[in-house]
Amino acid sequence: MTGIGAARFVAAGLAAWAATGVTPAGAAEGPAAPGSGAAEPDLSRKVDVESAISLALERNPDIREASGRAGAASARARAAGRLPDLGVQTQVWQQPLSTPFDFTTGGMFMVGLRQTFPAPGSLPARARAGEADAAAAGAAAAGRRADVVQQVRRAFAQYRLSELEQLIHLEHMELTDRIVQDSRAYFQQGQMSKTDYLRTTVELARVHTILSDVAQQRRTSGALLNTLMGRPPDAPLGMPQEVALPGVEPPVADLEARIGRTPGIAQARDQVARAGAQVEGARAEASWPEFMVGLDYGYMPMDRTSSYTVMLGFTLPWLSPRRGDERRAAAAELSAAEQALVSAENQARYQLRDALARYRAARDGHDLIERELLPQTQQAAQAAQESFAYSRADALGLLDSLRNLLQVRLELVRARARVEEAWADLERAAAVAAAPASAISPEGKKP
Repeated sequence: MTGIGAARFVAAGLAAWAATGVTPAGAAEGPAAPGSGAAEPDLSRKVDVESAISLALERNPDIREASGRAGAASARARAAGRLPDLGVQTQVWQQPLSTPFDFTTGGMFMVGLRQTFPAPGSLPARARAGEADAAAAGAAAAGRRADVVQQVRRAFAQYRLSELEQLIHLEHMELTDRIVQDSRAYFQQGQMSKTDYLRTTVELARVHTILSDVAQQRRTSGALLNTLMGRPPDAPLGMPQEVALPGVEPPVADLEARIGRTPGIAQARDQVARAGAQVEGARAEASWPEFMVGLDYGYMPMDRTSSYTVMLGFTLPWLSPRRGDERRAAAAELSAAEQALVSAENQARYQLRDALARYRAARDGHDLIERELLPQTQQAAQAAQESFAYSRADALGLLDSLRNLLQVRLELVRARARVEEAWADLERAAAVAAAPASAISPEGKKP
């Protein structure tokens, strides 16, 4: 049993993680997912989070939908500032009923143009409301992109976690199998009881069962990541690469200063601007009439003479109670939009504080496992390995120590995944771009 130790156990995991040029079992080449026509990067051997985010931003249908709606809102904003359609009208005057279809006996034919001009000041207000609405749609599209980036980061963390867990369990299964083989030899030599030998075989069966569950988690997390990238769920995904996180936590003041840039607050602010423009438009329509200008050409077939007519008309908004109702409705909408902005700012501050607290807790938990728990467990596993190598009797003690080391290694990679997920939430809450600084290695060791 010499040579089976905790140091080799940990080093094997790091070596397997570094071997990123090997495609995991079950990965095979497949057709590229439909997209914009650009060549899709080969993800069957290795995949990093930045490539996953780039592909998701390019191909995710939710982002395309939001971008399309923003484009439609922009077009509506341009249309809102246009004049109403130019109208054409024709009339036949004094046509005798005795000759209803003989137009040469009629009094006059008239053809005219009509153009309506909205109340002064209302058209620019409509244009500003449309522009604010388009800006809000653009902010909503930016928010959807930020949501997808957050989802990709979280899904990538889970995919990477399941991959690492699978590698760790495979290493543990290999070591357990060697222990079973050595225990069988010790039992045949009379140096181990049958009960202890059979308990080692039970441990090996337990590892096989766990591996099945871990493989399922890997398939599920990979399918989610593929779906976010606009790829078929069963498209091949290779070894997930290490994610770089900031080595130093961003100052709280800097994070809070970024709150105003978040898409949710930008959208609420644009809605306030839209409601304000609608109030101005309603005030203008209640204070000024709409005008209609017309120009008609007339032809009298009886004496073959021509004439023209100029027409000017306007509405009387001061006599319509509807205008007052519209002004009150617009004012209420503005008040509601202002309260929605206050609520969005309060919610953003809470989300930032919550995300920051969870990030700190996840980072502290990860560092505690790395600095204290993992070294202690490694020492215990090393001592058990040495005891088994010399006494050839304490197989159960060795299995128990290796199982504890396995659990600590698993908890370390899970803590790392929690850090990555908490950072994704913090990035979303404060509109922060994760800058590659000093990263944490797959098992928590800083390079």
